Amino acid sequence: MAIPFLGKIIETVIGRGSEIIKELVTDKDLAKQLDHAFRTQMAASDASFKQLELASEQAMFEAQQKTVQAELHQSDLYTKRTRPKIARQSWYITAVYALSSMLLPVAPEAWGLGAPAIQWNIFLVLASPALTYMGVRGFEKWKNARA
Repeated sequence: MAIPFLGKIIETVIGRGSEIIKELVTDKDLAKQLDHAFRTQMAASDASFKQLELASEQAMFEAQQKTVQAELHQSDLYTKRTRPKIARQSWYITAVYALSSMLLPVAPEAWGLGAPAIQWNIFLVLASPALTYMGVRGFEKWKNARA
């Protein structure tokens, strides 16, 4: 739930704020003091944003864990087995889609079984219940792995 553009916005605001202070204040010592105070205030605001973001993520995680724990302590077997069943069915459908997307383009045109190649957005939609059940909530930690 990270807000990736927030850091860029804060850097832009700090840069523009420093430029505005330099343009409006003619006394260099006063401009340095105001710029330092402005940067300090922006750093404090950035720290509070990050703290609130972490608190929000922690609250969401705790709510998810409470849901999982409540599910595990259910006496009703149907309720206890529903999420694993949905995840299993999701994997089955995803595997069938992936195999059919790989094998059908190879099938001869004479059979009339030509099909387009795999579409990753459909693949991920089909796999999302299983991935969520396994604990994958997002791909943010892998986005910058190549860089």
